[in-house]
Order: sequence, then structure tokens, then C-alpha cells
Amino acid sequence: MMQEQMLFQQMEFIRLRTLAALDATTEQQADEMPPGFRNSIRWNLGHILLSQENLLFSFVGENDRKTLPPEYGELFGFHTSPSTWNALTPPTLKELREKLEAQPQRMKEAFSGRLDETGEKPFVLGEHTTFTTLGEVLSFANWHEGLHQGAITSIKRVQGIENLWEKVEEKIER
Repeated sequence: MMQEQMLFQQMEFIRLRTLAALDATTEQQADEMPPGFRNSIRWNLGHILLSQENLLFSFVGENDRKTLPPEYGELFGFHTSPSTWNALTPPTLKELREKLEAQPQRMKEAFSGRLDETGEKPFVLGEHTTFTTLGEVLSFANWHEGLHQGAITSIKRVQGIENLWEKVEEKIER
């Protein structure tokens, strides 16, 4: 139980940092793709959301419990990029924020007491890493979110943003 509490606590803390990064991002900043980057801040935020949803629910064969719109896969899935969005309209930062904020509680409700559960099939990463329990996959999802926080920070630094955590207020309604 202690390990479960720790993993959920990490998930919540990491998500608070993701939300802080989002709150310090304007809609314009969210869509810039500086040279050397194949994705934007908006893509990274959507990918964090989609990945956690897909990793955890798919691992235990509960795809019917996913709540994200189907087009999120085309927008934010593996090997996607804003350069391939074409006619798709990505969600606003406000929409992403609402979903990102609600997700950790949904995950806790869905998976509390189940982190020792074995998935339908192992989650294999490369040649040397195999995760067999839901807790291992949650731990990976936490690391993965931090990885994408780093990408967001890198994009902001290249954009010349000095204060990465200063909240911004947008005056434009979309």
C-alpha cells in the first residue's frame, strides 16, 4: 500500500508541474515549433494526456474506460506532429487543462488497490525493459510525463522565455 500511495502521490505532483507549465503558456507559444523540434508545447501537453490514458487503460484491457475524444490519437499519438494535423483542430489550452487536471483523480479511482495487477500482455520497451504490473506501467507513465515536461521547458527556453512558471492571462477567446 505504501508503494501505491507513493506512485499516486508522484503522479499528482508531476501533474501539478505539468499544469503549472501549461498555465505559464499562451496559445501562441503553445503552437510554436522552434527549429530542431518536431513538436510544440500543445502537442507535448496532449501527448502527456493521451499517453497516460492509453498506457494504463490499454494495459489492463479496459479501453472502454478511456474518455478522450478519438481524434486525440491522430493529434497526439506516437509519431504524430502538428505538421501532420492538416484539417484537424487541436483542443485549446483550456480544454487540455481541464482534462489534464481531472485525469489523476480518475486514474486513482480506476486503479487504487490494483497496482499489483498483471496486464493482459507485458508492456515491452526496447530489448531490455518489460513491465508486467499496472504499478510498473504507472511508474513509467510518471517518468514519461517528466520527459515531456523537459521538452516543454526546452521549447520555452528556445522561445526566449525567461520565467518558465509565471502565469499568463490570455485576453483572447477562441
